[in-house]
Amino acid sequence: MRRSALTVLVALLAISMAFAGGSSEKNAESDQRVVTTVCRASYANEVWYNEMNKAFEEETGIHVVVQPTPGNDADHDAKVNIDLTAGSTIDVIPSLGPRYYAARVEAGFFVPLRELVEGEGINAEEKFGANLPVEEDGDYYSLPSKIEAYCVFYNKDLFDKAGLPYPSTTEPWTWEDYQEIAIALSDADAGVYGSFMNAENPWIIISSVQKEDPFYTEDGTCNFDTPVRREAIEWFYDMTHELGCQMPVSEIMNENVSWNYYAMAGDHLAMFSQGNWFTRLLNSQADYPRDWKYGIARTPAPEGYDNNIVSAAYNSINVNAEHPEEALEYVIWLSENQWKFEGGIPAYAEMTEEDREIAFGSIAEASDGQITVDDLYNCLVNNGMGAVQSDIIGVAADEYNRIANEELQAYFLDLQDLDTAMANITRRVNEAIASYM
Repeated sequence: MRRSALTVLVALLAISMAFAGGSSEKNAESDQRVVTTVCRASYANEVWYNEMNKAFEEETGIHVVVQPTPGNDADHDAKVNIDLTAGSTIDVIPSLGPRYYAARVEAGFFVPLRELVEGEGINAEEKFGANLPVEEDGDYYSLPSKIEAYCVFYNKDLFDKAGLPYPSTTEPWTWEDYQEIAIALSDADAGVYGSFMNAENPWIIISSVQKEDPFYTEDGTCNFDTPVRREAIEWFYDMTHELGCQMPVSEIMNENVSWNYYAMAGDHLAMFSQGNWFTRLLNSQADYPRDWKYGIARTPAPEGYDNNIVSAAYNSINVNAEHPEEALEYVIWLSENQWKFEGGIPAYAEMTEEDREIAFGSIAEASDGQITVDDLYNCLVNNGMGAVQSDIIGVAADEYNRIANEELQAYFLDLQDLDTAMANITRRVNEAIASYM
């Protein structure tokens, strides 16, 4: 990622000035050291998040001051970007997923961390491996606090009723295999769909993402209309319109389906492509009561490919941070501990047996025997698959993602043909890219 010399200079100046102000920066109302951060509104009420910050404070003596953002996730990310542009002095900025993180790095909002982290005796490249987001300038501007890997959840009761074996946590399978099983599981009279996928990226183009089909041309323009992308989109269309084995986009929109829909309606949705975070919902009988058992399988891949969709959560230090030393302690601590409280997967290059038990033991226990530690580890981590990002990353990435979703949803609703959708995406995205130049 290109960063101008001026941007780098400004970032370095900002952090050096902050440190020059002294690490003894105190809370105006007490002698307690503090670190400030922001979070999504939903996090503020989640037990794991509050217990995590309490544990950090008990261990370090640094009090975490959290500013939740009202509204949904999109509201949160938009407000954070606006505040950073306006010179916010919040210390630690979390970025969920590479799209927002990459844009914030490009804008020069974050402190380069290599020298600071190495000064704490930590070899981050050795510790996090490919999960550490090293930029073109050789530095990194965050430490990852967890990774999230895609998988397939499935309704064991519907498989049993159809007399079909469960998909494997370890054996490779293709999207054609997935499609055949979805057809066999579907029962129109009973209202059962063999497959459910969200009607948005990356699901509607998932095989092209796994094939690493680039979203931008070499000259930086839109590269969405490719044969590989068309093949992926047509597969998604056929699943709903031609084969009837996947919940149609029209029904998804009529029911105002949200991200947690499968946890509420999985009794008639046999298979569901999603990520490991969804186990929290499937294990929560209080919030999402159900009378069917679930299983987990590794993500299918296109024939000849073996990549899984993997994302990460990042924590960065604001170049205008008011408490930079406390921020560094918090960012390092989160990289080592957040996953334990959240029930996520550590971003480490290698997981120890103890790590596996911490990451997956409570999930397996909460499932009441429906899935095991080995199921989770082999499906999500020890699967031999490569890793590709779910997000579109680059110039005007937010607009690119939104435009692609809008135009393709219109295609799935038969409001336009695929040629028109592709032409509209290319034109609109190129206009958005041009506005950034």
